[in-house]
Amino acid sequence: MEGSLTVRQISSSTYKDRNEEYKRQFIHLPDTEKLIADYACALQRDILLQGRLYLSENWLCFHSNIFRWETTIAIALKNITFMTKEKTARLIPNAIQIITEGEKFFFTSFGARDRSYLSIFRMWQNALLEKSLTRQEFWQLLQQNYGTELGLNAEEMENFALSIEDNVQARSTERSSLDDCGERDEKLSKSTSFTYESINGISETESNNGNLPKTELRKEEPQSEKQNKKSPLLTPEKRLSRVPSKSLDLNKNEYLSLDKSSTSDSVDEESIPEKDLHGRLYINRVFHISAEKMFELLFTSSCFMQRFSKSRNIIDVVSTPWNVEPGGNQLRAMTYTIILNSSLTGKSTAATEKQTLYKESREAQFYLVDSEVQTHDVPYHDYFYTLNRYCIISSSKQKCRLRVSTDLKYRKQPWAIIKSLIEKNSWSSLEDYFKQLESDLIMEESTLNQSTEDPGKLSVLRRRRRTFNRTAETVPKLASQRPSADGALDAKGDVTAKKKENESYNTALIVMMSIFLLLLVLLNVTLFLKLSKIEHAAQSFYRLHLQEEKSLNLASEMVSREENGQKNKDRTHRLKGVLRDSIVMLEELKSSLIMLQRTFDLLNKNKTGMAVES
Repeated sequence: MEGSLTVRQISSSTYKDRNEEYKRQFIHLPDTEKLIADYACALQRDILLQGRLYLSENWLCFHSNIFRWETTIAIALKNITFMTKEKTARLIPNAIQIITEGEKFFFTSFGARDRSYLSIFRMWQNALLEKSLTRQEFWQLLQQNYGTELGLNAEEMENFALSIEDNVQARSTERSSLDDCGERDEKLSKSTSFTYESINGISETESNNGNLPKTELRKEEPQSEKQNKKSPLLTPEKRLSRVPSKSLDLNKNEYLSLDKSSTSDSVDEESIPEKDLHGRLYINRVFHISAEKMFELLFTSSCFMQRFSKSRNIIDVVSTPWNVEPGGNQLRAMTYTIILNSSLTGKSTAATEKQTLYKESREAQFYLVDSEVQTHDVPYHDYFYTLNRYCIISSSKQKCRLRVSTDLKYRKQPWAIIKSLIEKNSWSSLEDYFKQLESDLIMEESTLNQSTEDPGKLSVLRRRRRTFNRTAETVPKLASQRPSADGALDAKGDVTAKKKENESYNTALIVMMSIFLLLLVLLNVTLFLKLSKIEHAAQSFYRLHLQEEKSLNLASEMVSREENGQKNKDRTHRLKGVLRDSIVMLEELKSSLIMLQRTFDLLNKNKTGMAVES
């Protein structure tokens, strides 16, 4: 129950409030239109008009009220010609573009763009195929978008269910009043091919839903009515809770309209009760793969799972073979390491996975596998684990339906804040995991079916050739009415004319080819001559350049020699001047010393004379 809660339930507005708001804002719509989903988004005009987008079975409506500036748009789903996923400012993937014959509408600021796009596309597809929702499908869509608490009391719920049932019956009677079934099938095939060409990436299982017989759509209603009659004391809410969780894909019965001869290779989905968990349904799709091959791809050490694990950064995968338990179920255990890129959980975490194949499974027809995954190195890992249920149902020898539902199970009850954190991270990672698994399975489906499609193409080519031969055979029959002699002469003349034409054609072709070859040879020769001239010019230019460099070097050497001789002369002249000055100074010093010596001699003579006189 906890896993089935959606983000929609966190808001205060219930389905009742949204439906009344929808009826109040779009009065011109018929009363039979019931709200299926609504999304907060913005319409891109001159400015962004913030508002809500309302989706019903036949209409897509938008309402915005900004400072009493109201904008109301109502688009019939049948009038939509194209719809694509877009990016706001070419960066943010949160926009959807709706195109009609005369206008384009760019809706942005979606909280969950991919899920919103898928819901709108499915309703658009149903509108093109003139396929109305059954009461069961309608309740499942409401539960998916608004949860189990719709804000309706028992009486309102009963009236609401009766109005839906009356609407379905009225539309079924309208469709049954069509007498010409061939025209209706032609219309459905045209609309199917149109939707397939207009939407890229949508698989064949979602584009070929026009082949569903209307009788099967009518059969589902009486069964639900019988269940309600058997338990008249149940309130409408209890009836809603007892409805088995069938496909949330509106095209779930597309491949159930099989012949009686193929019932041995297929399994009726109605005979498999309560096959989904109470959490979320992530994959519900018909693949052009047999049930046995699908089981081999998903639950063995196949190359597909090895590639998928590598793309999901899952390493060190160790698995055990399937072992039979005493109760009849089969068990398989796996251990692996998941590389994480989160600062909160660390770089990697070890995980163990226990897979249980229930004894109710039938080989090549129906497989029911529960996978219990426990991560060991994430915060609060001992509080919770995830339980995934894989249901593989054979539709024919080469087709099967894969349904994958998952739920969060708690071993301990954490606080509300921690519980919300666990659910937010777990649901986002599970959604990413199963989206990639579905896309990889689609790629594997295309590779597996490519070999089977090639012989079909060859047979088509052969058939075309045969029809051409048949048309060619009619010509001789018409020509056989002429006389035989004239026919023989005409035939011989035609043969000789054809031979001459072939010979002339061959000679003309040979002449053209020879002329072409001669032109190529001439072009090559001219190119060779030009290249040789360019090479000769380059060599001569290089030689001139070397000679100029040599002459410049010689001139510079001569100039440097002359400059050196002049410098040497200046130096010698300066040295001579210095020597002359030093000689003059030495002579002056000599003369001064001689004078000093003479004075000393005079003094000595005077002293000796005075001594003699005394």
